[in-house]
Amino acid sequence: MTALIIGMGNIGKKLVELGNFENVYVYDRVPKDIPGVIRLDEFQIPSNVDVIVECASPEAVKEYSLQILKSPVNYIVISTSAFADKVFRERFFNELKNSPARVFFPSGAIGGLDVLSSIKDFVENVHIETIKPPKSLGLDLKGKTVVFEGNVEEASRLFPRNINVASTIGLVVGFEKVKVTIMADPATNHNVHIVRISSTIGNYEFKIENIPSPENPKTSMLTVYSILRTLKNLESKIVFG
Repeated sequence: MTALIIGMGNIGKKLVELGNFENVYVYDRVPKDIPGVIRLDEFQIPSNVDVIVECASPEAVKEYSLQILKSPVNYIVISTSAFADKVFRERFFNELKNSPARVFFPSGAIGGLDVLSSIKDFVENVHIETIKPPKSLGLDLKGKTVVFEGNVEEASRLFPRNINVASTIGLVVGFEKVKVTIMADPATNHNVHIVRISSTIGNYEFKIENIPSPENPKTSMLTVYSILRTLKNLESKIVFG
């Protein structure tokens, strides 16, 4: 499998290290020396690329997605907070209707998307409570503090690098059904997500406690392994969940 990875932050570097790729192209606006990869000086899609993995930013999703959708590739998107922008979201999915590309949204830093996608037509509302160390939110607080309550669109404007989990849920069930609480807690060293789902066929609750990546406390290593699972599924004859 030949991959093009957009973004050489912590996630991109781990994918290069752990992914079983034949060839890897990388594109990042900030040039980085990474052994064993082919660095692109400008964004382009080489003809031999099978899969494109975006792990850069919501801005990158908005800037490159429409070009990517013109190519017959597998496109894995991590920075789903880009889709909290309703105008971009509608344009993306309109383009996707006639696109030769296949788009994948890994579960990233949470679980339970299999349940959500199975019952999405019956979901009444979803509340996601995210608890993080203050520094991962760019804050310096002494006590446990609710820093945001509201919808995904508002949260994405204030915390664009911390709201991918809620945006992914919004893509599954509809953004209008998702409410977000973001809490900073200096007593925790985990990224915690509590997802509560109310539906006409059952109520469900998931709690995920991720250890932040040492290189970037805004992300969790679970995100990397979620992408690797998606990549493995592309080539598997048996897929679970």
